[in-house]
Amino acid sequence: MRRLLPFPGLILLFCLLLLLSQLVQAQGNRPPGYSGNLEEQTAQMQAKVRYGSFIDSLEVSTERRAEIDSAIIAVFIERARASRDRSSGRASSVDLEEITSATYLREQLAAIMNAEEVASFDHYEATFQQRQLRNNFTLQLSRVAGGLTEANREIVLEVLMHHMGADQEQVQTSNRDAVDESQRQLQALMNARMEIAGQLDDAQLQEAEKFLGQILSGLLTAQSMNETEQ
Repeated sequence: MRRLLPFPGLILLFCLLLLLSQLVQAQGNRPPGYSGNLEEQTAQMQAKVRYGSFIDSLEVSTERRAEIDSAIIAVFIERARASRDRSSGRASSVDLEEITSATYLREQLAAIMNAEEVASFDHYEATFQQRQLRNNFTLQLSRVAGGLTEANREIVLEVLMHHMGADQEQVQTSNRDAVDESQRQLQALMNARMEIAGQLDDAQLQEAEKFLGQILSGLLTAQSMNETEQ
């Protein structure tokens, strides 16, 4: 049975793909006569999407940032080549899984980073899903529920993250059935809605419902897709 991502995972994947497509378009606007290795360019774009904010957050010299950035890009290039070799039968799925694992990337970085830098990387990885989900909720709240006051928008965001952002890392790596996970998220959304209703007046709650309804629609769609795949 093919495992589908739960709804927040679908949101994060969509956001990453959207950013990647924008970077691809930017790459397509190179001046005439520009040439480069497409595989390396793609690896650079993927690395920037996933780890650009980590590189920017490092309190080190520009040269040091470039060194760490190059190490990350090198791993992404390895991943691309391993995937190509796997498709052509020159490498096994075990080889591909090893190179594409988070552990492999960390090992490569640990070889060139000091303890403080490694700790920063570990923290970035541990909180990545939470940050992406929060950023997406913030963006969608502004777009869909523009009538919310700034204070109430923050209330909605905090409540949603408390209920739906909890244990996202465990959700993504667990073996729980996707349908059960969709049901868990539906219950989490209902709990969040009840808490939000207790803190907003009727007019502001009606505005928040625009966004909550959008999440509900997405969850029901994801659940239906998961049930179809069973």
